[in-house]
Amino acid sequence: MDSTSFQNRFFYNWWRSIDRKVLICIFFLIIIGGLISFAATPAVAQKYNLDPNFFVKKHLVFISVVLFSIFFTSLFSELGIKRFFLFIFLISIFFIIYSFFFGIEVKGANRWSYLFGYRFQPSEFLKVSFIVISAWIFSSNTYLQNLNNKLISFLLYLLVSSLVLSQPDVSMFCIISLAYFAQLWISGLKWRWLGFVVLFFGSIFSLCYLIIDNVKRRVDIFFNLQVGDNYQITKSLEAIKEGGFFGKGPAEGTIKDILPDAHTDFIFAVVAEEFGWVTCLIIIFIFIFLIFTIFQRIKKTNNMFALITVSGLIIQFGFQIFVNIGSTIGLIPTTGTTLPFISYGGSSMISSAINLGTILSLTRIKYINAFEQK
Repeated sequence: MDSTSFQNRFFYNWWRSIDRKVLICIFFLIIIGGLISFAATPAVAQKYNLDPNFFVKKHLVFISVVLFSIFFTSLFSELGIKRFFLFIFLISIFFIIYSFFFGIEVKGANRWSYLFGYRFQPSEFLKVSFIVISAWIFSSNTYLQNLNNKLISFLLYLLVSSLVLSQPDVSMFCIISLAYFAQLWISGLKWRWLGFVVLFFGSIFSLCYLIIDNVKRRVDIFFNLQVGDNYQITKSLEAIKEGGFFGKGPAEGTIKDILPDAHTDFIFAVVAEEFGWVTCLIIIFIFIFLIFTIFQRIKKTNNMFALITVSGLIIQFGFQIFVNIGSTIGLIPTTGTTLPFISYGGSSMISSAINLGTILSLTRIKYINAFEQK
């Protein structure tokens, strides 16, 4: 068999085996995110005295990396996934610790590191890799025979939580925690432990409220808009209201000229103002359809590792969507969380791509490869 024929059959088998509905949803989100970037980021670039297309060009680079990451991770076998994410997990921990001493402080948080001249957020990759590693531990029945795998995973969770909260990044802690506790429940956690989980999470969040000034300020503003500076959420709600059903038109909005994080944390408000409520509903529908389709696919599997991994990853993905949109419309306190594939940001986009690429891999239909028969 010549190389051309091999490649054709390879891509044919890949296309036939993956969940094409999920892949199409991802492509739609990437396209929408790209169009919004063209409309929203030039004004932001000008505020920083940069070339108007500075963020647009970088976003296009991110898209190319995202597409490669989705395809690359979707090809992995189960063993390949475990090895890949063990490497990512260890590297992420290293760079988070590195960022404490040599990282970049942004708005009082040490979340950023440099690698080959590029700035990235290690915790974005830690959150995905931890879910895979914890699923590996939960589903293991061999080399952890004499150990309590739930205890081991919980100790690992404490390590990850400590690193994330030390940055500090409470929203990331919440996203990781919800996905992890969902994995605990799927792996057979007894209902009597639910109270302990709620108490533990509540205690950590209360402690964060007491000792982290930024968390206290945002929570106080959320429950009492007369306390502190509520400028961001007020302008966000105004932009959403002014957008109406069909928006003011691309690049015609004003919120991106006012809020410094309009192209990242408050991108949903930009979409509402410039493209309207209808576009916002379309984006939400695509997200819901994608999540529902993945759950429908994974519930058919008998592979415990795949079930726990995919469930944790998609819950993490879905909760991140809720946190971003919820904070934008005033349902929860404001956070520094991006909207997957829609917000500008390389670390977030690539992390989301690896997340969904892994899901595509673990939900593939296992066709018999014709080349292995020859």
